[in-house]
Amino acid sequence: MSPLRWLSLLLLVSVLVAGEAPKPSPAPGTTPTQPEKAAPKTKKSDPFSQLAEEEKWTFDPPINRQDIFYDLEAMLMSQLGTELVKSPGIRPGGPSDDIAGLRQWAKEELARVESFIFERKWDDALKATEADLKKLQPRVGEDAIIAQITEKLKRYRAQAEEAKIFEEAQAKFDALGLRVEGILWSPAGSLAVISGEPRARAINERVKDCVIINIDTNRVDFLFHYNRRRFEFQRYVGEDVTAKKPGQTK
Repeated sequence: MSPLRWLSLLLLVSVLVAGEAPKPSPAPGTTPTQPEKAAPKTKKSDPFSQLAEEEKWTFDPPINRQDIFYDLEAMLMSQLGTELVKSPGIRPGGPSDDIAGLRQWAKEELARVESFIFERKWDDALKATEADLKKLQPRVGEDAIIAQITEKLKRYRAQAEEAKIFEEAQAKFDALGLRVEGILWSPAGSLAVISGEPRARAINERVKDCVIINIDTNRVDFLFHYNRRRFEFQRYVGEDVTAKKPGQTK
């Protein structure tokens, strides 16, 4: 083997034994440079990727699942409406179509109106009679009892109207504050001493918005106009107007 080839072989073995050559150390006083990192690849802007993990969950309820959250009032009204539609002969808010059911309903309405009259609830009595008469009038000729109840409802309606306007007129009269302080009795003509009046008043004389029509030994009768109607009210000597109740005449 030639000497040149032996020399080449020795150099190769020495390189393998020594390994890699050491990296050159930086000069003193200088900062070693870091290798540049490759710029990360930018992700596409996806709004769904920015959500939290639990926010990505979706809930798909099974078919025909009964939810615990519901509108109880709407459900009951819906059920009631369904029952009314399913029940034959029943009209929502009214009596039944058959005579027996209509007669029973009319009796119950009559008792309700009578309770309003007894409690002096004139407005409620008027509203009830108006609504009841609209439903009973077309059926009067079908049954005698229904006809009798209809006539009673008409009388109660007239009574409530009269009582209501009377109490309204009395309230207006009481608001005048008339107070009889005394009576100057005389066979020729008595005089009434009214509080706030400069002199005693005789019959047919005006006192505020009313007229004296009678003077007795202990009371004075007044004529008062209200709503194009005439009403007569009394005042006793020393009577306290503020202590009176609605509808009370004495």
